[in-house]
Amino acid sequence: MKVFNALGLVEVLGSADAIRVVDLMVKTSEVEFQTWHTKCGGHTTVFVSGDVAAVTEAVERVKEAPPCGIIKTAVISNPSEEAERLVLENRESSRFARAAFVQ
Repeated sequence: MKVFNALGLVEVLGSADAIRVVDLMVKTSEVEFQTWHTKCGGHTTVFVSGDVAAVTEAVERVKEAPPCGIIKTAVISNPSEEAERLVLENRESSRFARAAFVQ
């Protein structure tokens, strides 16, 4: 079952910058924050979803007017089930991301 039309990924250094990126992306277009993932050294990747045009617009906005240092960006249209599973599992294990989806 397809969950996401597109995924947008933005890698930054640190949680504060990740929040700044999420804020800009959700204000730019109709995207929904899904989760973030932090690795060694504080590299944090933010994941948003939406239709391809909205995700592309949000990622391009971050690249054109970055609120902080941007390490890498990507847009994945029609992500594979495996990619979707990775995002959903990360969202489930992230206390911060889970809280964003509590009704």
